[in-house]
Amino acid sequence: MKQIFFAFITLLLLPLVSCDSRKTIPDKELASIFHDAMVVNAYLGHKSLNLDSLNIYEPIFEHYGYTTEDVRYTIAGFLRRKSANLSDVVDEVIYSIEKEYDALEIAVAKLDTIEHAAQRHAQRRLVQDTAIVVKKARDTVKLHYEIPFEGAGEYQISGCYTIDENDKSKGRRFTVRKLLRDSTTAQLHSSMMHFGEKSKSSSRIHISDRDAEEILALQINFDDFRLASKKDKKEHPRPKVSKMTLHEVNVVFTPTVEHSVEKLYDDLLGLRIFSDTMFFPSPQDSVATIATDSLAVQEATIAENAEEKSEKTTEE
Repeated sequence: MKQIFFAFITLLLLPLVSCDSRKTIPDKELASIFHDAMVVNAYLGHKSLNLDSLNIYEPIFEHYGYTTEDVRYTIAGFLRRKSANLSDVVDEVIYSIEKEYDALEIAVAKLDTIEHAAQRHAQRRLVQDTAIVVKKARDTVKLHYEIPFEGAGEYQISGCYTIDENDKSKGRRFTVRKLLRDSTTAQLHSSMMHFGEKSKSSSRIHISDRDAEEILALQINFDDFRLASKKDKKEHPRPKVSKMTLHEVNVVFTPTVEHSVEKLYDDLLGLRIFSDTMFFPSPQDSVATIATDSLAVQEATIAENAEEKSEKTTEE
């Protein structure tokens, strides 16, 4: 960090000119200026922007009431005076930045822990099947799953299987598709299935909140020949019976961080702050109830005022 800092100092000193009329900046303020400049420097360096100009630091100098020439003059003063040590200012700046970084790292770690705990709490196993054996044509349906859609998040899907060694077909795939509200489907994953002892197919499907609005279900297929080539279909056609054993099928759903944290709060607190249901029988009735009650109060007030005026007139 010191190397970066002194590179910044060098940039300040390059165009050094006579500064007799400039102000000397106190050490504490100079440390604050350098601190802010280093933060900006780190941000712009992360963005791969040009750092060869002092123009980007001028607003910082102005914020503290100084100019670029004031900063140059102050640094030049350190070089002229034997009693002043610029490295003390540098150490103070570095200490300040490292202290802020440590505090931020702790805060991020705490947040990360809460988010991960929330996701573990919200995680659900949607499917857990074992020992599915296909021997007859009617058993083929066991190789297909349609999972009701649970919402945005990650769907971890895996299957361990063995295909009969006498199966000579080609082009069989493990696929995951999404069933949309308009009854069409769209592919999310596709991978070849292999012959051999206990092969495995798996996929991690991430669904965003935006995409979730149109999905009704996820279709999982361990016997999909739709993508087989014409040559494979002709020379190695799909068997009438896909003799296969699914040793294990798992589907685990983990909601998004936002939904997981929300669920954690709901489950632990047992209530939702500021929820309409705390005050109204149902959320749909809340707005209508407020409007109706407000109108009733207004009508009652008008009637009451009219009655009071009538009574006064009678008395007079």
